[in-house]
Amino acid sequence: MTSWPRFPVRPHGRSWIFFTVGAVVALLTGAAGLLYPASSYTPLSSKCEHSELFVVGGTDISLNYERRRLISQWNKEHRHATLVEVSDSTDLQHSQIKAMEESGGCAYDVLIMDNTWTAQFAESGYLRPLDDPEDPEDFFPNALRTGRWHGDLYAVPFNVDVGLLYRRTDMPTKTEQPDSWARLIDSPVIMQLADYEGLTVNALERVWNSGGADFMGEGGRGEKYLRENVYQALEEFATRVKPDLEARKYHERESIDAFASNSQKARSSTARLMRNWPYAFSTLAAEPQMQKDGGLRFEVSALPGRTVLGGQNLAVAKRSPHAADAERLVKFLTEVKNQKELFACGGLAPARYSALGLRPGEKVPENWPIAKCSELDKSMTGLDETHVLDHEQLQELGRAIVTALPGASPRPVTAHYSTFSRTFRGCVVKMINNKPVGERTFARAVRRSLNGQTASC
Repeated sequence: MTSWPRFPVRPHGRSWIFFTVGAVVALLTGAAGLLYPASSYTPLSSKCEHSELFVVGGTDISLNYERRRLISQWNKEHRHATLVEVSDSTDLQHSQIKAMEESGGCAYDVLIMDNTWTAQFAESGYLRPLDDPEDPEDFFPNALRTGRWHGDLYAVPFNVDVGLLYRRTDMPTKTEQPDSWARLIDSPVIMQLADYEGLTVNALERVWNSGGADFMGEGGRGEKYLRENVYQALEEFATRVKPDLEARKYHERESIDAFASNSQKARSSTARLMRNWPYAFSTLAAEPQMQKDGGLRFEVSALPGRTVLGGQNLAVAKRSPHAADAERLVKFLTEVKNQKELFACGGLAPARYSALGLRPGEKVPENWPIAKCSELDKSMTGLDETHVLDHEQLQELGRAIVTALPGASPRPVTAHYSTFSRTFRGCVVKMINNKPVGERTFARAVRRSLNGQTASC
């Protein structure tokens, strides 16, 4: 298995603090978790006494730590901001941020959240309402809608995620590109099947592409709908993925490694396809074994059929002592210039059309003028070119993202999403492990979870 690539960045001194899984306990008691090496930093307090901004989110997986670099740019002219990287696990990020906000603490100012959290955090009173962006039409519509709850805007999309299809092009036998989700699932494709949010995403895409789309609409919560439109699709999904013993351990990282090394076992021993997010492109492109004769050993395109619209949103904590500056930081991070750099320098899909050189509704031009990183930021000139994407690669990735967006939908929008996700994927895990899950038991558990009640199969 290949190593997980981490790329060189300029040091940022005291700007970055990292917390382990139990760091929230330290935060709530006013004691620090783990500090960045050679850093001297006063421990975070849950009280409203800090003079700088604290931005909390997951581990920065962007190429060249672009997310950190943008905050470093902000620090040159504004109130100092410190990035707190909680975990690379979405589930752990959610639980730790939720614990801090539930405690009534003021440790965080800006939240980098999974876009499914908006409803829960807004409903719970953790977020401050925001004014609409000055140019809302420039944001991808479905992405901007994930920041709304009961008509008010509580979060602005920072970067979007859509499911993409990666295909190895260097194998002796050519792999045809599946033209439907049914053919994709019958192919030796690498997916994310470990018991975490990734399994929820992959299972939802199976359900959606079988016609069971509307979990939250009229009748969607009903047990009859869940039995007839969701259960059967998941039974078929479980049957398909049961033999993939290794893939049942995979998060995004492990699936990327397996695709790069082509070492997946079971029926996927010759896996040449992978379902993953946009950031996987730059991660793979930087791997020496994925480069060949100045090109790449893989290509990327939109997934066939419907896909989950993922991504991170930016929100301001309700009890932030520096709300005005926090809102200015949110605006800064979503400015067109910085969104362009997030894509070209960081490999993350931006949230705005103009960051890709497009206007709403405009088709991708034949000669797509997407600037590469060094053309946007002269400080990146001279960076090892294996650590950035060139024009052709940015165009390929951008085209896949833009093609996938019309078929991308948010996960169920509910203030009880985390309860739903745990229940839903728990049922899927049992199906995969050949444990009996009756259709009525499944439908009752999922219905209860959508209403915020603890349930299981």
